[in-house]
Amino acid sequence: MLTTMGKILIIDDDRSLLKSSMVILKAEGYDVDAEPESKTALGRIVTGQYDLIVTDIRMPNITGLEIIAEMRKRELETPVILMTAYAELPAAIDAIRRGAFDFLLKPYRPEDFIMAVERGIRYSNLLKIEQSYKKQLEQEVSIKTKELKEAFSKITELNNEIMFRLIKASEYKDQETGTHILRVKQYSVILAEELGMPRDFVDKVAFVSPLHDVGKIGVPENILLKTGKLTNEEFNLIKNHTNIGSDILKGSNNEHIRLAEAVALSHHERWDGSGYPHGLKGEDILLEARIVNICDQYDALMTIRPYKPSFGHEKTYEILTKGDGRTMPNHFDPKVLEAFKSCANIFKDIYERESER
Repeated sequence: MLTTMGKILIIDDDRSLLKSSMVILKAEGYDVDAEPESKTALGRIVTGQYDLIVTDIRMPNITGLEIIAEMRKRELETPVILMTAYAELPAAIDAIRRGAFDFLLKPYRPEDFIMAVERGIRYSNLLKIEQSYKKQLEQEVSIKTKELKEAFSKITELNNEIMFRLIKASEYKDQETGTHILRVKQYSVILAEELGMPRDFVDKVAFVSPLHDVGKIGVPENILLKTGKLTNEEFNLIKNHTNIGSDILKGSNNEHIRLAEAVALSHHERWDGSGYPHGLKGEDILLEARIVNICDQYDALMTIRPYKPSFGHEKTYEILTKGDGRTMPNHFDPKVLEAFKSCANIFKDIYERESER
């Protein structure tokens, strides 16, 4: 009993040859459709249900080469065997270049015709296997990508949880320290965006800025909350929170934690070189630290502390932009200071909103 080995469409305006071709292939066990009208045939081809197309080249309305061109436009990879009664080498070369799978001269011998069809069907089956493999591979890649995204999400959540716990630890001695940290994060994001920094940079600033004061965990509570004027020795102990913060965060393989370490160490460095702990100057100071520096200064001036009142937004703005002897404009990166001036009112809104919580 014959079995169907593939579905084939034969296109030829020569009806007698069309019929004989159909008989030959059906005898071989193929499922065959015959179509004398090339325009109608093209409509049937685009359904994508055929394993092989056998078509004459020269036909009214649409030629065999035009059928191939239309198939390629629609990204149909079904192999096409072209037939012609004209033994023209340039025509054969052109047909192959345009994507024909094989080329037969009419009248053809039945055995040659059958062999060409067998090659075409084998090629069609290989295409299906390849497409199936690609689809399976795409599915596997999609699954793996999803798994990687989930793993990355868990790592991000873990990093954020570690950061949150460090922030909570720094709040332990002074509740105001915690709210200061969260406000500085928001200021830093606004300032980075105002500077036109890329999204990746803004995200990093959002991650590292809350960790800038983590070293205050190591500052004695009686000094941190002292209401009177600090002695030089006490002030040096407070300044040491930059080194303590750096020590807490150092040694990580995580890029964000390494950046947080650098910001914790250098967020009190000044553009003119008068800051601490190392007296860095200008662009030797990380841009992230330069951003956090002015945000930290703004919030410190705005906030009531045991040793000082709140200066309010207008006075704070004046101190940062014009100076008061202790804090001067040349302490800040000029570009960062200009960006601050542009979004200072947003800082004010953040402070008022977060302070009410």
